Amino acid sequence: MRQIDFVQTYAQAPIACVYMELPPRIETKHGNSKDYDLKLLANLYGQKQAGRVWNQYMVDKLREICFQQSLIDECTFNRDDIILTVYVDDGLFFGSNDDTGFVTRLNIEDQGHPADYVGVNIKKTRDGN
Repeated sequence: MRQIDFVQTYAQAPIACVYMELPPRIETKHGNSKDYDLKLLANLYGQKQAGRVWNQYMVDKLREICFQQSLIDECTFNRDDIILTVYVDDGLFFGSNDDTGFVTRLNIEDQGHPADYVGVNIKKTRDGN
């Protein structure tokens, strides 16, 4: 069992054409900042659709490397003897040999054996259970 973290989660996902107003107190050299908008180049945390955009991107990327999404739990994926469960940008990876080779194909950080996962304490006993 290994814990993984998707690095810069929302920014990994491509974004459609989205514009936002300039934040308060930001000045432009061309005049009134209310006359200008910003075009976002990356998915941004806090946007209404950011979580959904990230989830669609993650599912597509996992399918590209032959993971199948569970029909029972959409946050669980499997491939051969590997099971991956994901909560937003944190995941638990279960496999007979802890082969995390797919980590290099996605922007993922291998955090090793988990001691805590989304508030659940995990303890490995001496006999490996």
